[in-house]
Amino acid sequence: MSFAQDFPQQRAIMRVYSAYRFALAGIILIALIFGPANSTLGITAPKWFAIAVLGYVCFALLSLIVHTLLSSRYTQTQLFFEFFIDIGVIMVMSYCSGSADSGLPLLLIVTISAASITMPGQLSLAIAALATISAISEVAAHTLTERVSAQRFIVAGMTGTAYFSAAIAIRYLSDRIVKAQQLAERRRTDIEQLSRINQRIVQRMQTGIVVMTQTGQIKLINAAATELLDIPAPAPNNQQYAPPVLIDMARKTENSAKVIKIGPRHLDVHINMSILEQSNDSDRLLYIENISKINQRAQNLKLASLGRFTASIAHEIRNPLSAISHAAQLLAESPDLNSVDKRFTTIIQNHALRMNDIIKNILELSRGRSPEPARFSLNQWLNQFLNDWQPTNHTPLEIKIDSDLLDDFINVDRSQLTQIISNIADNGVRHGAEKHSKAILTFRCTKNPSSATASLDIIDNGEGISSEDEDKIFEPFFTTQEQGNGLGLYLCRELCLANQIHIYYRRTERGESCFRLQFSHPDRGTLAE
Repeated sequence: MSFAQDFPQQRAIMRVYSAYRFALAGIILIALIFGPANSTLGITAPKWFAIAVLGYVCFALLSLIVHTLLSSRYTQTQLFFEFFIDIGVIMVMSYCSGSADSGLPLLLIVTISAASITMPGQLSLAIAALATISAISEVAAHTLTERVSAQRFIVAGMTGTAYFSAAIAIRYLSDRIVKAQQLAERRRTDIEQLSRINQRIVQRMQTGIVVMTQTGQIKLINAAATELLDIPAPAPNNQQYAPPVLIDMARKTENSAKVIKIGPRHLDVHINMSILEQSNDSDRLLYIENISKINQRAQNLKLASLGRFTASIAHEIRNPLSAISHAAQLLAESPDLNSVDKRFTTIIQNHALRMNDIIKNILELSRGRSPEPARFSLNQWLNQFLNDWQPTNHTPLEIKIDSDLLDDFINVDRSQLTQIISNIADNGVRHGAEKHSKAILTFRCTKNPSSATASLDIIDNGEGISSEDEDKIFEPFFTTQEQGNGLGLYLCRELCLANQIHIYYRRTERGESCFRLQFSHPDRGTLAE
């Protein structure tokens, strides 16, 4: 691509050249009117010189208006015609001046240079050829009326050589400039593309990235950091600031790292801060990693080996346990038992059933079926689930649904989500019935505006979990009920981890007991587990 094909630059050059043309015509006209009487301008044919100057001024003014006001693309014919007029008028004025000392033919070097920049190579050389022919023809025309020395032909030939030299040199330089500009444009495009790719990578990273000033003003933050820090999106034209704990880190004058609890979920996050430049007042780069997820994985590795061990034990216990339960049933049918012995057989059967439930849960955990996620609407699924679900103990129950979600898609395994919600809802019904005559369950769907992820709150009217037990409820075999086995919530957490759902216990603003399920983004996966 050449300058002649780049219309914005071509137009800018023609504007400058048309201004130069108008200024040149105006100067020659002023010199003609107010110049000395013995001036060489128009000395041979003053009348024709004046006509040529006036016509050139009008043409220059018209072309200046056209190039300044109009924005239509130029044709090669239009540009060639303008430069042809320049050559013709200047050579006519040179002929009317008569003397070789007028210097007017040298003005064509500017015209040829402009033509070399704005037109293709062949046309620019054609302009140089026309200028050369005009210079030689102007000298030849003088031979018809006066005696002309051979030196003037030599000067005309050297002037033509200068024309071609200027055309070739300017053309070469313009090509070099165009190639450099094209290279710079390609580099700019590549850099912009790399910048977009980097921005995309940063936004999709599960590690939080924050670039902030020493005073806490955030310059860059990705989606993971927004979700981990629970920072709301800033209003338009408003500055966004980091939490106070990060500002305290940013005030330090050296790189540092620390582990803190942050956000309403009290996540354990590891923050690594580095200073971008040597000066202490430069920006700070913070890497934020959710080590709760790492701790959970370490705990899962420990529990996995324990699970395999307990599964093998459970399998061995199941057969004798079945024999004990069957023997107790047969013993209870004996007519010779008194009431005390029958009560003992009932105790044996109840505890056998309880042990069988524990073994069943352990074996189900050890199988570890991989989830089969599907994308669906949380609202629609929840309504269908509540239509089909009934509590296991048939307790009087009132169900409430509070949802404001429109775009509420999630990407999880339907059957495993049903198992999770059923388990939590059964616990809520049981605890609510223990405190009140009727259990009340509230299902509240919300959406995090910063991360565009859906969450589901399951709220019951029970007593709730004590603060000292909140960190233990998801551990295996931990229970606050005499008849509980402590595996229900542990199974829920394992299924949530498999489906990239963050589950935790909290209290609502009114102090109600609530389990929250924070779903991952349906497209990019989880950010804060």
